[in-house]
Amino acid sequence: MKQLFTLIILLASTTGLFAVSPSGTLPVMYITTKNNQDVSREKAIDATLYVTGYGKYEALGSAGNQIPLTIKGRGNWTWTGFDKKPYKIVFAQGYGQKLLGMKKSKHWALLAGADDYLGFLKNTTGYILSEQIGLPYTPHQVPVELVINGDYKGLYFVTETIRIDNDRVNIHEQQDGETKPELITGGWLVQIDNYPSEGNIEFDEDNGEHVMITPQSPEDLSAIQRNYITDQMDALNAAIYNRGDMPLQQILDITDAAKYYLVQEIMEDCESYHGSCYLYKDRDSVDVATSRNVTTKWHFGPVWDFGNAYDRHKETFIYDDPTFAQIWIEQLCQNKTFYQRVKQLWYQYRQTQHSKVLADINAFVSAISSAARRDAERWQRSNVRTNADMAERKQEFLSRMNWRLDWLYSQWGEGDSSPIIDAIDITQPDNALHNANRPQLHITDGTITIEKNGHHYSITGQPID
Repeated sequence: MKQLFTLIILLASTTGLFAVSPSGTLPVMYITTKNNQDVSREKAIDATLYVTGYGKYEALGSAGNQIPLTIKGRGNWTWTGFDKKPYKIVFAQGYGQKLLGMKKSKHWALLAGADDYLGFLKNTTGYILSEQIGLPYTPHQVPVELVINGDYKGLYFVTETIRIDNDRVNIHEQQDGETKPELITGGWLVQIDNYPSEGNIEFDEDNGEHVMITPQSPEDLSAIQRNYITDQMDALNAAIYNRGDMPLQQILDITDAAKYYLVQEIMEDCESYHGSCYLYKDRDSVDVATSRNVTTKWHFGPVWDFGNAYDRHKETFIYDDPTFAQIWIEQLCQNKTFYQRVKQLWYQYRQTQHSKVLADINAFVSAISSAARRDAERWQRSNVRTNADMAERKQEFLSRMNWRLDWLYSQWGEGDSSPIIDAIDITQPDNALHNANRPQLHITDGTITIEKNGHHYSITGQPID
């Protein structure tokens, strides 16, 4: 009887014998395409949208007052490998929206999570970790239930796309085809890519791995822009391998690079430095007081795709025996300054941030549980059918996460309790720092402070007195 019931549900969900409807526990996004066209990845098509409110999330538009936009498919493997498809939407000119409490923009992704059999917690937790560990910008996401042309598509995540913008990657936006030398130094937003495309910057890492860099902004490069970004990537590669004229600390923001790496290592993201790995650089400037050029550094981030998180389950770092080629990170971890920064951040995470991450995971699971059950009904033949039982999926996810944290503890112990303060020269060996100058850790009523040279700092290095 149980097998017969399962067969009926499967046939119904795939043939439309009866429709699955929204759970009523999340905002619902309704999209109607022009002439009810099917959505493809090849071409954006015209459509309209409205979103019903729920809880703290306000409605946007209404059935009688819909908002114009375009929609197309997005992604590579996530588009071709699954029936539940991800989409990209762009509001019409002049119609940028503050969507579901997020900052105003025209550009959004509707991520399906079709590859996430762990309760849709992979991307979610990666983003939570990024915010807690303190990367300058982390994409925000809000779960919704999606209906396109009257067809219930299930649980989706309205997500900020990675773009140069005051409320996203906040750097100067360089123009396509720029030729003025003083303007081509930034802002650059590039991606370590795993898909060849026209316009890639390609070279070999010192260890022989082939590197493909795809400029995200600007997209259309002049000759002088292409020469600049090629030279920059060559210089960054040389600095990571400790050769050439430019020290690593001069071209790369070590702290942001360490934050980015710690997120990937906690998530055991075996594809992290292989694809969807972003770097950005702001425009150089001139110090008014000295008239000297101030060169900005490259930053790793923002984080994006954690689809392969916790899939490998090996007692190794992500760059050891990698499932996918991991560009630069193994060599970066040979750099003493970088690695000490990682261990400082690991200490902070264990002491002050992990409990907040767990609280956010619990809140997320509570919010989406009903919608996840409807999503599993809608997509009976996909990975996400396992997410019908979110309590069970959360436990499985946390068991993998805790296993990973325990293994990292076996490698890093408590970490490094010294504060992250630029004034401390961590490039020197310990015996080169006079004992009187060493930072001292104090814990009072659960609050951690650091004392150095008679001054007190928070755990993040901010002066207290």
